[in-house]
Amino acid sequence: MWRQVRVTLAMTYVLPEDSNLSIVQRLLQRMQQLGFAPGVVYMDKEFCEGPIVRYLTQARIPAILACTIRGTTGGTRALCRGRQGYGTDYTFTDGSVARLALMPARVPDETRHRRLKWLAFVVIHLDWSAKQVAQRYRRRFGIESSYRQFGRLRARTASRNPAFRFLLLGLALLLLNIWVMLRWTATHLIASGPARWDENAFRLFRFIVFLRRAIE
Repeated sequence: MWRQVRVTLAMTYVLPEDSNLSIVQRLLQRMQQLGFAPGVVYMDKEFCEGPIVRYLTQARIPAILACTIRGTTGGTRALCRGRQGYGTDYTFTDGSVARLALMPARVPDETRHRRLKWLAFVVIHLDWSAKQVAQRYRRRFGIESSYRQFGRLRARTASRNPAFRFLLLGLALLLLNIWVMLRWTATHLIASGPARWDENAFRLFRFIVFLRRAIE
């Protein structure tokens, strides 16, 4: 995410025997080859594990990892107390020591009633309060909309060749990056304050129509 714009910098093919650590290392190494240094790396709960925490700590990469709250009375659930967010040091079962930020939040349930839910994050090389961590991590959810958008650009195929299907995914993400660049360049508003653009001037649907007409 750069200036409220989401772009895809790297992707990697994942085999069943690949560990989460190897996936993270490949993606970060690819970004280094591009000359890109991330300000903060945000990761989902799937990547919150000891080897990744130790790797990011040793590499001195600022990061926030969503952490699953486990246990009934012990574990990270025992830290969910009080009415305000706070930070604390925590030792996981594999011996990894990390800084945790815990924040209570009101989230809607199935009946749309708001209930109290604790959020936990592993914080690496960042001196942020629990409230700041939760607010900044919320920006990461915008990545999910990119997945929906690239699904509209992805070519459909009946082929079972995984390499070919992976190629189509890469082409879809490339097209999505091109659309983001064109929208930023052509609809950028000249005004004081944070960078802004006219979102209605060049929507993804119009870009898809341009591509379809060019192919026809």
